[in-house]
Amino acid sequence: MAEPYVIRPAMAGDVEFLTDVVVAATRAQGRLLADFNAVQRRAYAEWTIETLADTSVVELYGERVGRLRIRRTPESVELGGIQLHPDVQKRGIGTAIIKGLQAEAAAAGVPLDLRVEKDNPDARRLYDRLGFTKIGEEGTEDKLRWSRREMTSVQDEMWGVDTARRYDTPGTGMFAPEVLGPTVDRLAALAGDGRALEFAIGTGRVAVPLAERGVPVTGIEYSPAMVDQLRTKVDEETIPVVIGDMAITRVPREFTLVYLVFNTIANLLTQAEQVECFHNAARHLSPGGRFLIELWVPELRRLPPGTPATVGVSEPGYILLDTYDVLHQRVVSHHFHFDQGGGTQAELFRTPHRYIWPAELDLMAQLAGFELESRHADWTGADFTADSPSHVSTYRLAQPS
Repeated sequence: MAEPYVIRPAMAGDVEFLTDVVVAATRAQGRLLADFNAVQRRAYAEWTIETLADTSVVELYGERVGRLRIRRTPESVELGGIQLHPDVQKRGIGTAIIKGLQAEAAAAGVPLDLRVEKDNPDARRLYDRLGFTKIGEEGTEDKLRWSRREMTSVQDEMWGVDTARRYDTPGTGMFAPEVLGPTVDRLAALAGDGRALEFAIGTGRVAVPLAERGVPVTGIEYSPAMVDQLRTKVDEETIPVVIGDMAITRVPREFTLVYLVFNTIANLLTQAEQVECFHNAARHLSPGGRFLIELWVPELRRLPPGTPATVGVSEPGYILLDTYDVLHQRVVSHHFHFDQGGGTQAELFRTPHRYIWPAELDLMAQLAGFELESRHADWTGADFTADSPSHVSTYRLAQPS
């Protein structure tokens, strides 16, 4: 988890520092010319002055440690460069800054663009890991882009107004008292006297009764339509919600509990995004805070060789088929809703997921500084066994030594 950095606009008095940090960072990467001299340094300083309006200073504990250049237009957010002093590198600061820019770009509905020198493999590996793709070249630089637009179109179709309107089924299914009661009991106990943050809060199925129990709840939600449905139940003051991606969006508050229920982490379709979700939970938690995940166990034991699908549910008016891509660890749920008149017409709704084994989930947690505190088969605390179809796992953020 990154240390508490601050970004502020650069001023004329920062020019010498900004020049020094570029030189130091470039030298540490082994990319500074052997015959670098005062004339070249002066050219760096003049370039710094020319770009000062787009430049920010990164501070750590009140000390200047880096420089950042960002240009914002209606079409994109452009990262012009980020240099950190070698003394503070490999502490997660650069990664956290880029993730913050990703969240900003996602919220604005525009791509995040940047350029990276072709002879800077360390930076390129970081950008690859954060989901950037190459879109071109210019001289000695590769042009990279990160965008949520493609995913946005899929998500908007999946979680749009029609889905939000029919999502709630008061008193039945996942809204049944026997389901919600133990869920809220467990979450209230884990939150204690602190605040809770729900990733993918949706229409407030869990958040509303949890808030009614006296737990202050905040949410992150990708779909504005789902939040609109939530607003028919409670106002923004009662349950604040930030629109954004749960893997990268930040809420300016600290929590004792972050939770993610009803298999929703599987809606993130790459392993990298799922790992980032754990990191994002860690960024929001106070030391010793907990991250709870409810998730199904992949049903591959029910999938004979050569059979691509399993039947998840078969009941009057509804059939659920799950088709598996075991090579890429993907599953698509096909929801068939039949008309109530007993006819043959059906409405099909598909949802893609990336399934996660419990052991893989535990490793994701370790990468973000968590340790497994408990794992149960359900919200009542039943033992988790090899035959359990799902689990409720609680991870605890390590205390600082």
